[in-house]
Amino acid sequence: MESLIGKIRNLDAYPKINEDFYSRTLSGGFITLTSTIVMILLFISELRLYLHAVTETKLVVDTSRSERLRINFDVTFPALPCSIVSLDAMDISGEQHLDVRHDITKKRIDAQGNVIETRADTIGSPKIDRPLQHHGGRLEHNETYCGSCFGAEASDGECCNNCEEVREAYRKKGWALSNPDLIDQCKREGFLQRIKDEEGEGCNIYGFLDVNKVAGNFHFAPGKSFEQSNVHVHDLLAFQKDSFNLTHKINRIAFGDFFPGVVNPLDRVEWTQHTPNAMYQYFLKVVPTVFKDIDGHTIQSNQFSVTEYVRGAELGRLQALPGVFFFYELSPIKVGMPFPSSTREGLEFHNTHTCTRSGDFYRDARFLLALPHQYLCYYWRHIHGLGDSRLFGISWP
Repeated sequence: MESLIGKIRNLDAYPKINEDFYSRTLSGGFITLTSTIVMILLFISELRLYLHAVTETKLVVDTSRSERLRINFDVTFPALPCSIVSLDAMDISGEQHLDVRHDITKKRIDAQGNVIETRADTIGSPKIDRPLQHHGGRLEHNETYCGSCFGAEASDGECCNNCEEVREAYRKKGWALSNPDLIDQCKREGFLQRIKDEEGEGCNIYGFLDVNKVAGNFHFAPGKSFEQSNVHVHDLLAFQKDSFNLTHKINRIAFGDFFPGVVNPLDRVEWTQHTPNAMYQYFLKVVPTVFKDIDGHTIQSNQFSVTEYVRGAELGRLQALPGVFFFYELSPIKVGMPFPSSTREGLEFHNTHTCTRSGDFYRDARFLLALPHQYLCYYWRHIHGLGDSRLFGISWP
């Protein structure tokens, strides 16, 4: 048994030197301490490199058809009241969403940005106080209320029970509502008075639009929109104002869901209006994007780039609708961003690479430590003519 142990001991490739032959020096201590710190830093660097996967990007042709596009928005108008601002969306396929009220929320804010009221933008109910019936008489006891649409009825018996429904009927007819005080519903609900009460307020409007995945636009503008001779116009006469301050801050504009690394160039963009009226235009190039994380989860989303253009005008000279417009078009190329399937090496490779770099540095440190010691020994022996005067096995003059 002892002979077997002795044979195994003879196979030792790392023979130990007796500590009596060690010579510990101050320089050796400094180099050892420095080497240890550097190797720890190398280990941390390799660990961070292992944990941080690099995202690969590839381009493919977008062959998707009949898909929907979700547009998330959050825009603040510091000087445009919520009762004035409206949202429209339309695309090249002919689909239109005029005066959008679903899936959006409006916050009334004061001049300092404090929230006064938050409400979903829906049509409110009328205040009944013997209102005018569609047949011309006043509401009598036990009679069902059916308000007049003032000539904008699409059919006999159609009712407009509040100011919004009258304005909507006028919009469908392509008529402008020039004086709301002449409309019984608007007068009873204090339409103009509400606008005056909100004078000096702002509005934060946020929510989302669900539209066709084709080129189109959406815009925020004062007044209710309607079609007149195939032209999209807004009814501004009802507000009895000559100018609108469209100073705005875009808190967020995004096409689709969030994914890691996405940058939306319009987030936190601000514009201040210096003329009585202005049209702000943003031209967006939307690129479909598929993001796949390391666990295989896929996110269908979009990225976009933007260019901006502002048309300002003095009072009464603006030849276009005052508003904030977003024109977007879809790229035919889709960006694939698979979170690496092969760029992150295995744990075994990481451990091997880390140990190799640490070993190389430890070897180089020992060489640097031995170099001055060998030179000093060589110099001492050479001066005193004692023993072998070779340096690293080489004879020097």
